[in-house]
Amino acid sequence: MKKKIIIIFMIMVLVLAACSAKEKEVTNEEPKNEQGGQLPETEEPEEPEPSEEVDPVAAIDLSLEPNELGEIMILMYHGIGPEESVWQRTPENFRRDLEYMYQNKYQMISLNDYAKGEIKTKAGYTPIILTFDDGRQNNFNYIEKDGELTIDPDCTVGILEEFKKKYDDFDVTVSFFLNSNPFGQKEYVEQKIKWLVENGYDIGNHTYNHYEMELLSSDDIQAEIGSVNNIIKAIIPDYEVETLALPHGSNPKDENLDSMLSGEYEGNKYKTIATLDVGWRPAYSPFDTLNNFNSLYRVTASEINVDNCGIYDYFRSFENGTRERFISDGNPDVVTIPKRHEEYLNMDIVGERIVNIYE
Repeated sequence: MKKKIIIIFMIMVLVLAACSAKEKEVTNEEPKNEQGGQLPETEEPEEPEPSEEVDPVAAIDLSLEPNELGEIMILMYHGIGPEESVWQRTPENFRRDLEYMYQNKYQMISLNDYAKGEIKTKAGYTPIILTFDDGRQNNFNYIEKDGELTIDPDCTVGILEEFKKKYDDFDVTVSFFLNSNPFGQKEYVEQKIKWLVENGYDIGNHTYNHYEMELLSSDDIQAEIGSVNNIIKAIIPDYEVETLALPHGSNPKDENLDSMLSGEYEGNKYKTIATLDVGWRPAYSPFDTLNNFNSLYRVTASEINVDNCGIYDYFRSFENGTRERFISDGNPDVVTIPKRHEEYLNMDIVGERIVNIYE
């Protein structure tokens, strides 16, 4: 009986070994398709060829007639409020201004970028700069709604944020020029200034007391500019206030000009790279030899008592071609201009950018 069991066991072992060998043999066969034919060999993926570098000049669409020596409007606003006046736009009219800009191929840029020649505007579009003087509460106002602090939808910032959501390609930004009482609501000054910088807006200097610069000494000028600089530094130590809007458009005497451009007050240094006058005409391109960054033109963002020099007067001038607007080539590293303007190209500002001149 024992012999029988051993024999049966050995037979089972041999059968299992044979099956295993057959299975291995089948596994080593070439894979077949559903009809039993051989599957085609899988080709190794080819290494992608390195892409050729695109010539930045050749990539520019000249049919858009880029002209980076055309004019740029720096708009001078002050307040946003219920009644229209020379220094105040109603919320409705400010919304109309923004809608016009968007529908007519304008894109906002910061004054800081303009002063450095860093124009990142889309091809075929015109950069435009919005500035607000005085730091009024109606520029940035907090209100309570449903027990929570929120931005007033009809203040400057509220309207700008509304357009930022409406048109995500509008590149909404503004330079706010502040003095001794930024945006009212003293309990929220720090919160407001931090929020602005974190959300893509710029802070500029409008002097502490809003005195006429022409009447001030060198030391007085440093105190006026330095005091505002120190307010901002105390809130955001790493932020550089680089732009200045002159109170009343009053320039300092020639012998005091250096104090406006750079100085030190109570341990903090400041440097001004762009100074704004009171508005009356569009500014030159940053690449234009006629430009003076120490005395930049602005356009009054009003339709009252503007003597044909208001915001819509110049919009119309750009539309009918009586003035040449800056039209971007879409590449911030290339400066594209028509040959007829070649003599006005300021190579010191162009720097290492590529110059593209066309007929």
